[in-house]
Amino acid sequence: MLKIPNLFNKKKVIKPNLIKPDLHTHRKAPLDPLRAKSLAQEAIDETDNLINEFGPRLSGTTACKACANKINERLNEYCDFTAKQEFLHKGKSHDLWLNFIPYIYLSSIFLLLFGFPILSLLFNLGFIFYIYRNFIIYNPILESKVENTEGINVHGVIEPKNEVKKTIVFSSHHDSAKLQNINKGEKGYFLKVEIPLILYFLSLFINIIELIVELITGRLFKIGFPPLTSIIILIVLLLCFPIVLKIKNYFSNKGSYGAGDNLISSSILIQLSRYFNWKKVRDEGLDNTRLVFVSFDAEEVGLRGSKIWFDKHSALLENAIQLNFDCIYNSDELVFIDSDINGFVSLSKDLATKCVKLANSMGYEAKNYQLPFLSGATDAASGYRANIDSCSMMAVDFEKGIKDTYFHTINDTVDKIELKAVEKAIAIAIKLCNTIDNNSFNEEELIIEENQKDIDIKDLLKFNKISRR
Repeated sequence: MLKIPNLFNKKKVIKPNLIKPDLHTHRKAPLDPLRAKSLAQEAIDETDNLINEFGPRLSGTTACKACANKINERLNEYCDFTAKQEFLHKGKSHDLWLNFIPYIYLSSIFLLLFGFPILSLLFNLGFIFYIYRNFIIYNPILESKVENTEGINVHGVIEPKNEVKKTIVFSSHHDSAKLQNINKGEKGYFLKVEIPLILYFLSLFINIIELIVELITGRLFKIGFPPLTSIIILIVLLLCFPIVLKIKNYFSNKGSYGAGDNLISSSILIQLSRYFNWKKVRDEGLDNTRLVFVSFDAEEVGLRGSKIWFDKHSALLENAIQLNFDCIYNSDELVFIDSDINGFVSLSKDLATKCVKLANSMGYEAKNYQLPFLSGATDAASGYRANIDSCSMMAVDFEKGIKDTYFHTINDTVDKIELKAVEKAIAIAIKLCNTIDNNSFNEEELIIEENQKDIDIKDLLKFNKISRR
């Protein structure tokens, strides 16, 4: 847990561009009626408007940067201050490994044909390590020659009435993913994607077998060609090179609309800031909890925006936790992710468990979940790597497989988002803020309300704070 003295302590020097020193006056906010359902509908409508205005938003494109600016404008309507962070990243390297596969395959076969199985294996192991670092654990290497891409992170802050003792970071990302030229389950996927990968791993298997044979026969360090059988197999693999080349066309240059993954989450942040601005106007704001609403860029190319943001904004993260929103689609598939980056990075299991308990106390079914291998990552991992207790709230069924999901496809549009899923996300976030501000965010104190199924924020506003009823 990173603890920094109060940001507004006069003895501290504030770094430029982190915040605006003067807080603007909170404006007009009667929100009538103010309900989770109403806020959720506003979030969906805003997402639809942003998509109609900007379309797909690959990081670095004009559309993505314009969308970031729009989100910043909207947050500025409700937050005490907002800021943009413009940065450069090497996101174009994130999927380069697919372009390299055919040439690694070809080089490996030639090395084997000329009797160099050790060199071939070392070549392949180096390539696999490169994939592992860049695509599996998101800790990239060998990027210096990759062209820079421009990104924009935006955030807004609502300060508490009194001294800051805790901080909640609500986060999302506004960039969208590259489309695949062909998706799993579609005709031709096996030939264009699976067969090239099978051929590559077959060449690796032949490499290992040849190495073992030469070790057994004592020919490993002798110059010469492999046995005739191996030569025939390798020539067949060599003739298959045009098939392996097809893997280079796996990704399109076009982007998904990214409604559920993840523009709806940025719209949720706007509505949460709107709600807490309304509470502050009524002098019912949080007592000691700072709220930070941050929409990251470049999530889809290796969490690059969130990593840079956490590196530069430690001054805002006093005694902080992070709840990241990602892939809010299905109301009956609410999960809190407690491991990230293809399952290789643990998030805060304690925070995820408490969030599940909090959701259950509101009558919502929820569970902990580990992000499956090859499912990618969420921006919660960047918070955790920055020593912040973090987890991601998602509403999607990974067990159905990519064929039956909408993220990273042309079908990721607002009609795929269930209103109830967004309503639940907003209601849980609001109750989380109040329970933390009230120092009651303990698993033992969260009592399940058996008969309560749908939380209506209008009813909750009968109280000064959201509390157990």
